[in-house]
Amino acid sequence: MKVAAIEKELKAFISKHSVQFEHLSIRETALLELGALTMATEHYRLAGYTITVENAINGLFAAKLSSRGHPYNFSWFKCVKGKELYEIHSNLSVMGGHKDEAVYVVDVAVVIGDDHVPKAKPKKKWVALNNKALATFAEVKKLVVYPMLLAQFIGIVHEITPSMLKKLKAGTVEDDHFPPSLITLGYLTATSGKALKGFAKRKFRVCVVHNFDMYLSQMRRGEADKSPFVMVQSLI
Repeated sequence: MKVAAIEKELKAFISKHSVQFEHLSIRETALLELGALTMATEHYRLAGYTITVENAINGLFAAKLSSRGHPYNFSWFKCVKGKELYEIHSNLSVMGGHKDEAVYVVDVAVVIGDDHVPKAKPKKKWVALNNKALATFAEVKKLVVYPMLLAQFIGIVHEITPSMLKKLKAGTVEDDHFPPSLITLGYLTATSGKALKGFAKRKFRVCVVHNFDMYLSQMRRGEADKSPFVMVQSLI
């Protein structure tokens, strides 16, 4: 992983919003999470949304890079198109999609509306985002895409957005959201390609973005004219 190159891409991206990152840790996983956050934001820009940075602190984007801390102490992106409004948060706690009160922290969370994540310290302790307020999410890994990694990701999808593993009902209108996504720095192995085709045949609505540092580079140069988030169903 070329840490310096990825730092350059991220700095160039965030500067478009007239802010700078509070800090860019040399910790590789932190850089990957920031990359996934900016890539998710670019998806909505390409879909026609106006993107703004919210809760910048002294002109700095304070990124939440771990499960610790309250979301209102960090920055996030707001996406607006007409009457549609979404927020993109990093490392956000989310309630699971089953009635077991399980809580998961996702690397990138797209939230419906602007009233589900507290903007200041709430009177009542805030535990996690209501599952119904989650539009979609992404997980990022610094790994080659191998079958067991895909199986782990599908398990995460099953726990958080199980409906995405079921066939889409007839007449359902498509939206602008990317499907639950696994973003990786590594390449896609041949056996993983076969697994993805199997997911597509089962109508799983998920996405796997591999070699994502290449997309970051295209994004910085203004050459990314379409979103990298493509559902596996397009494979067949």
